[in-house]
Amino acid sequence: MNPFHFAAIISATSLAVAPTPSRADDLQNLKANIMNDGTSYTDLRALTRDIGPRMSGSIGAEKAVDWSLAKLNSYHLDRVWKQPVQVPHWERGTVERAIIIGGSAPIPLAVAALGRSAGTTGINARVVEVQSLDEVRALGFRVRGKIVFYNRPMDPTLENPFTAYGRAMDQRTQGPALASSFGAVAVLVRSMTTLPDDDHTHTGGTSFRSGATPIPAAALSTHAANVLSHALKNIADLTVHLELSAKTLPDVTSYNVIGEITGSVTPGEIVLVGGHLDSWDLAQGAHDDGAGVTQSMDVCRAIKQLGLHPRRTVRCVLFMAEEPGGIGGEEYARQAGLAHEHHVMAVESDRGGFAPKKFSIDGTPSVISDLRAWLPDFADTGVSDFYQGGSGTDVEPLAALGALTMELIPDSTHYFDVHHASTDVFEAVNEKDLKSAAAALATMVYKFADRP
Repeated sequence: MNPFHFAAIISATSLAVAPTPSRADDLQNLKANIMNDGTSYTDLRALTRDIGPRMSGSIGAEKAVDWSLAKLNSYHLDRVWKQPVQVPHWERGTVERAIIIGGSAPIPLAVAALGRSAGTTGINARVVEVQSLDEVRALGFRVRGKIVFYNRPMDPTLENPFTAYGRAMDQRTQGPALASSFGAVAVLVRSMTTLPDDDHTHTGGTSFRSGATPIPAAALSTHAANVLSHALKNIADLTVHLELSAKTLPDVTSYNVIGEITGSVTPGEIVLVGGHLDSWDLAQGAHDDGAGVTQSMDVCRAIKQLGLHPRRTVRCVLFMAEEPGGIGGEEYARQAGLAHEHHVMAVESDRGGFAPKKFSIDGTPSVISDLRAWLPDFADTGVSDFYQGGSGTDVEPLAALGALTMELIPDSTHYFDVHHASTDVFEAVNEKDLKSAAAALATMVYKFADRP
């Protein structure tokens, strides 16, 4: 973020971080309403159980758009609307099969196609195990006609599992395209989870934007990856048989869903809270990102229900197609730029519905230092610090328009246990944690929206 952005915002809006005692009761009432009577948990139950998976371009995504639009309208916000966005439409189909051949008996492997993978009615090929993209580059065309097996695990020793994820995910996002460019016929990738021997597959997107021909690409459960790695060392002439019925269909029109409460003093200044409405298709998408969706909705519901009138406009945005590449967030920012909208702050919840701990803020050290004066107001939510860092995928593009962007950081110890897996279900979310995080979001939003 440009270090002058926040200073400019303060100057332009007379925003200050000094406490406003006359508004203290409103903030406490807002937090109490969300934590005691909030709807984030019941809304999450409806979104996950009644609708389920919400893959970009799918019928589930269409239903989620209609559901969230109706829900925001039921909260009597000042304005609710849909913003069209073109999104990719990929389907995994019904067939996903991988089998080790060459030993005394075939060995099935738990496998799930990666987003934008090509399909195959059947491939039988030798397997080359690697730990990195650099190994594939070194092998070059020696992988031609083979299945490349990326088997670098996420580092379980790192304190922040998102750091481990960031260091491992290039295998999934870039690995298939690289292998394709050297003539590989398919790719298998160890699932992105810190669980060392889990038999649940963790899917996710891959990209063939480099111009490489799409090839079949799938995630193996960590247990299956361990089995395959062991077999490669002990079975001569091993091959893997792979079948995937995945296919890419034409892009379709979907929608970001938006609701807002008009500011009472400077309505042209917008404070945004959001999450992404789409999810992967193996489960209900409860932590990723049903939690962020219903938390963001509840912030606006509570402000409106309590009859609060923040000085600036509070806007809830439920972004579509984050999973295939932040498409809804990019389109929202593009439209905001064309409309010359002034976003003061934008915060996203997209790290699961766990207990809130911190906020990561894309701001200068001086901005972070100033904002820490607000920390006492967050103590009862569980948030203990703000730190300089990145922001959520969907709100990040708004930084270029002058917004201060940030992301709620919950306790993510077990996030990658369920990330993009069939275990990301409603029952995996703790109600108190979900509501506490919603209260933390509401605190940040209200303090920015109602500063003098």
